[in-house]
Amino acid sequence: MVELLSQDMQRVASKAPATFAPQVKDTQKRLGLLFDHLNNGELVRPDTVEQLTAAAEAIAARNYELASKVQTEIFRDKVEECGQWMVSY
Repeated sequence: MVELLSQDMQRVASKAPATFAPQVKDTQKRLGLLFDHLNNGELVRPDTVEQLTAAAEAIAARNYELASKVQTEIFRDKVEECGQWMVSY
């Protein structure tokens, strides 16, 4: 999951117009926070990592509808796990 998200972030960052630099930087920061939580074992609900992996795989497959659905489910059902790494609606 980390590799998939990192690769896609690099792809987006390399193609994003300069006007999107603040959004790219914010997303990179949030991914770093998520990766820290994963490395420190701070995501306590076991299926959260499975859902994040499913979302990463959907992004890699460019299935953004599924990725968005999974992200929405995580935010809706596990808000306590989202912390600073997930953007709210």
